[in-house]
Amino acid sequence: MRTRHQVRSFAAFHTAEPAPVGGDDSAPTPMEYVLAALGGCLAVVAETVATERQLGLTALDIDIQATMDTRGFRGTAEVSPHFREVVVRARFGLAVPDALGELQRGVERRCPAFNLVKDAGVPVTLDWTLVQDAS
Repeated sequence: MRTRHQVRSFAAFHTAEPAPVGGDDSAPTPMEYVLAALGGCLAVVAETVATERQLGLTALDIDIQATMDTRGFRGTAEVSPHFREVVVRARFGLAVPDALGELQRGVERRCPAFNLVKDAGVPVTLDWTLVQDAS
């Protein structure tokens, strides 16, 4: 239940499963890496869109939660083994605060990982909020 992964010339990383499903909980699960990849992709695209449109991105914090019906993974029910729902909470600091909707639309359209999850039929809720920059 523990796997070593090598991508290009980067340091190897591992995935594992928690003890209740037979793993040793020594690394994030593959599905946790999917969520991390989604968060990273959203951040990169948000920075790209904000830079292109000169929106002055000053802060960004992304929190992602997802639910799964583990009976699909375990083979104990005829349910899909992937996410049943994904909720993305993003907090932005912008020099152009009125542009949050424009930024969100651009990111939703251009983010490969977001569109992969959405196109797989997984309901994705985006809760994007403007916050005061702490600096």
